[in-house]
Amino acid sequence: MGGGGTAPAMKMSDVFILTGLTLLLGGLFMHAWVSPIDHGAEDPPYTNGASMMKGDAFDLRITVEEETTLRIVLKDDTKAILSAESFVLAAGETQEKVITMEDGGYYTYEIDTKGVNASIETSIERKYMIDMLPFPVGAIFLAYGLYQRTESEEESDEVLDAELDA
Repeated sequence: MGGGGTAPAMKMSDVFILTGLTLLLGGLFMHAWVSPIDHGAEDPPYTNGASMMKGDAFDLRITVEEETTLRIVLKDDTKAILSAESFVLAAGETQEKVITMEDGGYYTYEIDTKGVNASIETSIERKYMIDMLPFPVGAIFLAYGLYQRTESEEESDEVLDAELDA
């Protein structure tokens, strides 16, 4: 089945190209793949959280199917309530709320739709955009790998002359 053997060593340029493409695609999935969360009427309030730095913000978009009172609660890492807001929404209406952090730490939010089906979209807006770091790093790795590949191709195009003794 899996007999032993050896494989040729991978070129360093291929390693850089593969690493760069992986970082670029990973960053794309990290930012572009936002799927709404379907929250059922019987479900408990939706809760989520994240480690935040000063100036970071939760961006919440909630669309309800029926008229309801929507409640959004923000808690810190000690479970102390920092803010609690209620909104009256009509059927099919969307509420957008951006909650900006004044201090760093772990924060959780709770979204209560009061027994109504809803679609919830959440994202985090980073002040210092550290989550964008994979894009320039991936581009640098990819560019360096492509540069190394063109250099090695130019070297392999040289014609080598040899004298053979018979």
